[in-house]
Amino acid sequence: MRSLTNFAPSTFEERGAAVAFTTPVLAQTRVRKDDRDKLEVLIPNLSEGHGVYVVPWKGLPLAFPMTVHDRMLQDLIRKADGCSPDDIRKAVLQAARCGLAGPLAVEAAEAALRDEDEQRLLINYQLIVEVLKAVGLESTDILRAGLGSEKGEQLTRSYMTKAAQSLALEPTELYTRVAELATFMEPVGIATSPKPARLRRLARDLLQFRDSMTEWSNGNVSEAAPIGTFCAEVAEHTLNQVRNVVNQLDQSVAAFELLLRQWDTKRTLVRKATTRLSWLLDGWDFIITSWAEAQTRSKHEQDMTVHELFRVLPLLPRDEEKSDHALQANGLLAANRRTVRAYVDWRSGQLDTDLVMRIEAIKGKAA
Repeated sequence: MRSLTNFAPSTFEERGAAVAFTTPVLAQTRVRKDDRDKLEVLIPNLSEGHGVYVVPWKGLPLAFPMTVHDRMLQDLIRKADGCSPDDIRKAVLQAARCGLAGPLAVEAAEAALRDEDEQRLLINYQLIVEVLKAVGLESTDILRAGLGSEKGEQLTRSYMTKAAQSLALEPTELYTRVAELATFMEPVGIATSPKPARLRRLARDLLQFRDSMTEWSNGNVSEAAPIGTFCAEVAEHTLNQVRNVVNQLDQSVAAFELLLRQWDTKRTLVRKATTRLSWLLDGWDFIITSWAEAQTRSKHEQDMTVHELFRVLPLLPRDEEKSDHALQANGLLAANRRTVRAYVDWRSGQLDTDLVMRIEAIKGKAA
């Protein structure tokens, strides 16, 4: 076990990616790779403890009673052997579609996958439009014909061939560069898109969370108020980093011709930026949805929710932020320990089924 201050990770990879388990004590715990390239899970404030437990991934079912859904999810992550936010998201959606976390989770997973398909088509079209705009060609004929139609595809190939000539690139090379950029930018989308992509929506929701939590904390006199203020502060610092990354990406896309011409050198920068954005926002969807749910509940339940969210708050790694949030969090633990909810009856080993159902409902809305 390590104290929060000593544990404070230096990088996102050391912090690990949040996993949407439905077992209460494991909800939003983080998985990462150890120094032997093996998966391990980080469990904060276990049984009101003052620190973070590190448990080997394969030993998780032996250490904790887990729901059937979580056993499947653990196995999917083990088989995938990746632990980036995107790797975990794929496994979470795959597990949710099996129905073991309830019908709402199935619907949410299906909706998320449909949204990804729509975003994939949308961003490909938008990037083609940007290519044509960069070389002075119109894309209205393609739009009228329909991007997915046979005529639309023929027009696209014809116009992209002309664009490649203007850019002094081989047509196949231009297609490759646009396809790679589309893959990197799919979860982020383009600033001018009529439908914001997933990470832009999440950043918008995080801004609303910060404002809501700040207002709640300022009007609250309970011992949860300082914790709420801290949650809002972490959200604000995260948003500052998110804005910087999104602005960099938007500026790169705005200079689209330059981006295409220098793709060999720009590729790594774009990939790193989009990956960093995924890490910055990792784990916030559960927190945002949990707090939105709490707004309809009693004052006591809101206090309890704030304490629960504090346990899984995605603190920025030391390399990302000068503010030592881990040290501040350590000072708030005393109040949190007096109020934290019991997740398991340790005498019987039985799960808190009501809390499991609540987490499943949140999972359904946060997919």
